[in-house]
Amino acid sequence: MLRNERTLQPKMFKLPDEPVAGKVLIPGFRAATRVRGAFGWFTAGWIGRLAPGLAVYLNRNGTEPIDFTVAPALFPDERAAVERGVRMTPQEAAERVADVFVKGRADASTLARHALDCLAWMIATGTLRLRIAVPTPESNYHPKIWLFDDGENQVLARGSGNATDRGVAAGVEHLDVDVSWVPESRARVTSGIAMLDDWSQGKSLGIEEVVELPTALARDIIRTAPAQPPQPGDYDMVAHGNETLREPTGRYVVRRFERRLRIPADLEWTTGTYAHQGDAVKNWEGGQAPETGVIAMATGAGKTLTALVCATRSQNRLDGRPFLVVVSAPSVPLIMQWGEEVKRFGVTPVVPSLETNTDRALTRLFRGLGGGGTHVAIVTNNLLCTRSFQATAAEKLHTRDGPVPTMLIADEAHTLGAESFIRNKPEFFEKRLALSATPERQYDPDGTEEIFEFFGPTVYEFGLDRAIGFCLVPYSYYVHACTLSGDELDEFERLTRRIGAAMGAGASEEDTGLQGLLIARRRIIETGQSKIDLLREVLTRRGPRDLEHALIYASAKNPEQFDEIGKLLKTLKVKWAPVTQETTRDPGKLKRILGSFAKGDNQLLLAKKVLDEGVDIPSIREAFIVASSTVEREWVQRRGRVLRTHPGKPWAIVHDFLALPPVRLVRGDDTKGLKRIIATELNRAYAFGRYARNVAGADGVHDDLERLTNACWPEAGVETGILNNANEYLVASATPRGKPW
Repeated sequence: MLRNERTLQPKMFKLPDEPVAGKVLIPGFRAATRVRGAFGWFTAGWIGRLAPGLAVYLNRNGTEPIDFTVAPALFPDERAAVERGVRMTPQEAAERVADVFVKGRADASTLARHALDCLAWMIATGTLRLRIAVPTPESNYHPKIWLFDDGENQVLARGSGNATDRGVAAGVEHLDVDVSWVPESRARVTSGIAMLDDWSQGKSLGIEEVVELPTALARDIIRTAPAQPPQPGDYDMVAHGNETLREPTGRYVVRRFERRLRIPADLEWTTGTYAHQGDAVKNWEGGQAPETGVIAMATGAGKTLTALVCATRSQNRLDGRPFLVVVSAPSVPLIMQWGEEVKRFGVTPVVPSLETNTDRALTRLFRGLGGGGTHVAIVTNNLLCTRSFQATAAEKLHTRDGPVPTMLIADEAHTLGAESFIRNKPEFFEKRLALSATPERQYDPDGTEEIFEFFGPTVYEFGLDRAIGFCLVPYSYYVHACTLSGDELDEFERLTRRIGAAMGAGASEEDTGLQGLLIARRRIIETGQSKIDLLREVLTRRGPRDLEHALIYASAKNPEQFDEIGKLLKTLKVKWAPVTQETTRDPGKLKRILGSFAKGDNQLLLAKKVLDEGVDIPSIREAFIVASSTVEREWVQRRGRVLRTHPGKPWAIVHDFLALPPVRLVRGDDTKGLKRIIATELNRAYAFGRYARNVAGADGVHDDLERLTNACWPEAGVETGILNNANEYLVASATPRGKPW
């Protein structure tokens, strides 16, 4: 343990007069299980100087990868070493430095002699993780902090010494040491840990982005420093994200590095399987109003990649001018997915909603624009529509060199038809691209009109009929129905009588009071308790133990339904995890839940509405849609969640649950309102079943739906005898049992 090392005590060290390596850094490596750091200059020299402690660290079980965040400037030998490390496999790296290891263990003396090879080996084997911190144009990145942690105690060393040979031993430097087990020193350790956390995540006004080493090399972010260290003033030029070159005369010159979007070399989008993406790009570029419009693509067809190709090509037509791309999305999971895709195109985005200080993130964004290049911000719809964001953006985008070109990409654009967007449209965006599988807002023609007025017309469509078998898997569809019972049926009948009385008195459906009654009655259909009993029957037939990679949609309108389903799953001994708004507020927790689900640790996810909007969980094979919805875009999205392609997933299964009033009530309804409710439910089921692989044949979807239709609208003198009374259910005839795949 760290506190057992006698020399690890709070102290200010004067270098090179006092041996800080022998008294602090080597003992730190010797006793720690985790080592972190942040450094402006980084060379392999520290490996040689600290080899006695580093060898112990490398040889001990239970240690974590060393984790450093460094500036984007490496000397030639170090740059060559890290490039070797990224390219080599762990086996190749081990063979290259075999002489460093004696009987399979790192030897300190040979470790010191082969520091550069060891650096490559550590990167190749994941023993050392390097992050590259790119400073903003007006800043530099120049911290010097070491942190040693044994899981219980911490030692923090910070000062003027970098992670270099001279920085830890030879230079005139100072290093202040604090330890967590000494009360008066503990607060400084805590502050230092917070700094490391922030810098490693780019949370600083002076840091534009933090990039993993392989990505930094691929994007050519890392700059080669001169063969000999530059003077102090030259450091600033390197740290600003510029490339410092030494001419034959010995004079340093600077070449500015500017971030730009780049279409990944392995992305197929103009020919072959994904040529439709190229067609969509061309249509957006060449529409009636170029670089505006709506692209309507089915789930899985590549809306995100298509949009980023549009943005990249738009950037390339700007002749090097600064460019701001703002992506808006309705949910945190979608924002996280966009972040990963934007990084694939070579730019690390600013994501204000995932940072503790939104204003600081936006300040960093607009400061970065002053240095040129392309900058991407991913924001929630709520932030996009605030007056403060729009006012700040409009102000910052007007510079001495003229207005900064801008582009807005609206994912799941139908969600922007809400009143907040209509009242505060961000009119300053000149390039506009809306994405959605269903851009029209059902039951809201005014909101739909506002969307198309702002973004322009639909310039490309790729429907479900083209997507199935191409980018979506085929699916089997099973419709299960039940009738209301108990208190819910009593309330349903009471509301029906009140609705009939109101309509009999001349109230129109635009009447506020009547609308409230209709909505209340509709909610009973969507959230009916009888659906829980029906779900129990379906899951029992399926075989709870055989469920895997499954998803249940519960209603967001009735928290009790979610809780009741959770109790049912516990009773059936199904391993499940929740995905709710509370879950998505914690990106780390959401990532752990989805990772556990993908590995099969949990059989099932129980979700509310938060998974509707484009969240990609391709391993889902089977969906139970308990929360049936009359809104087309919602059930289209829910179906899309289970149809993503995934290895070992030849097809998917969708279960749809209908709660209906008993048929005896329908026949006696003079207002025809109940028949409209049933027609709405059945119309959705017919639309779902249209593209199902089991639509035809004995016990197929069509036969099941015909049985339901005939029960509600029987031919003269023909009684089906099903769903006539309260608390009855009808399970789809061909509901699979056991493991279907």
